[in-house]
Amino acid sequence: MTTREHGRLAIEVLAAWTLSAALLSLGCAPKTQGQKLVTLDQLIQGAREQGLVLENPIAVDPAIAAEVEEAVGRGGTPAYRMGRLTRYLNKRGFDYEGNKSLSANEAFRARRGDCMAYTNLYLGLARCLGVRAFFIHIDEARNYYERDGMYFVSSHMAVGCAAQYYTVIVDFTEQKSQYALALYNQVDDTTAAGLFYNNLAVDQMLAGDLGHAESLLRYLLTALPNLKEAQNNLGVILMRQDRFEEALKLYQDAIMRYPDYQSLYTNAVQAAKGAGERELARELGAQGERFLKKDPFFIFNQALALYEKKDYAGAMAEFHKILSRQPKSPMLFAWIAKVELSQGRVKEGIQAFERAQSLAPFLPMLSALRRDFPALQAVPMPPDSDSSPPASLAPVGQQPELPAPPPAAAPTS
Repeated sequence: MTTREHGRLAIEVLAAWTLSAALLSLGCAPKTQGQKLVTLDQLIQGAREQGLVLENPIAVDPAIAAEVEEAVGRGGTPAYRMGRLTRYLNKRGFDYEGNKSLSANEAFRARRGDCMAYTNLYLGLARCLGVRAFFIHIDEARNYYERDGMYFVSSHMAVGCAAQYYTVIVDFTEQKSQYALALYNQVDDTTAAGLFYNNLAVDQMLAGDLGHAESLLRYLLTALPNLKEAQNNLGVILMRQDRFEEALKLYQDAIMRYPDYQSLYTNAVQAAKGAGERELARELGAQGERFLKKDPFFIFNQALALYEKKDYAGAMAEFHKILSRQPKSPMLFAWIAKVELSQGRVKEGIQAFERAQSLAPFLPMLSALRRDFPALQAVPMPPDSDSSPPASLAPVGQQPELPAPPPAAAPTS
């Protein structure tokens, strides 16, 4: 990906990539995703028994922990400690490098890596500072990456921490539109480690080490059978070895378990074609098209297209389709407010705006709406409190509020 110049976060610039610290109301806190079937220690020990060398990706060497604690300190609220940690890492330097998923120790020494590497580093250090941080798995429209007509999945991860009224999210990602949709799910350490090693398998696959990548993914699916990302990527590795019949069976089984996971259909079509099953490929393609129309990101983009055409009723209908599945999404309520206000429905627009503000008081889109629609000046600003983000974390040129987490646009995360 071509590197561009981006805005500043916290106090300082972080190369051409930014760290976004976002505040969400605990009323819309990320939900826990998946079921932990093994502990992290059991995951690592089981790998050793299979001849695989896995480590705890967020473990921090004592010397590194001591160095960071001396520089950052353990005083103040968790949000303030995270602010100081962000500034420390900004000043120390960390550059984005795609397809480089590293452990916390590796990322600290390399001062570079992808979003998974940074998340491991940040979360490991935050816990060393006494912050009860957790993993956030971000679903978005661009989690899928195409190579030769096949789609592999590389997870986008961030760090979360529950404050008194909000969830603080630190997201290492490219600066992008404040109007985009992303869905947030809290995951446990074991699942996060599984996603890390899934990303590592993708890195190995792209480097041409298909055998090691396959062994790693097969082990992950034995230990964490609900890790659909690993199942998708295993099929891609099989197809790269012309094992199309095997890949087709894997995708058919996966579709039965995860009928809303869009990339499975695209890859299943490729597997069916490779296996000479042309009619089945057409059936799978049609099935995928039907499910695509239920995908929240597809629906969201449809709503935006209708809004641009000034079809406000159509846009509203599409946004409400997503809202029925994501009833506490501040971004959706903000868009509904914009649609209502754009067609002169001031009362309804204010109500939707107030709902969005109650869920995420520091959502940047809300500031933009206040500028664009004078009627919103009547809505009180969110009250200051001890749980509000420190002003020193505010991006330059904005009010003291933190940007909401945007979706990733990196080649891999």
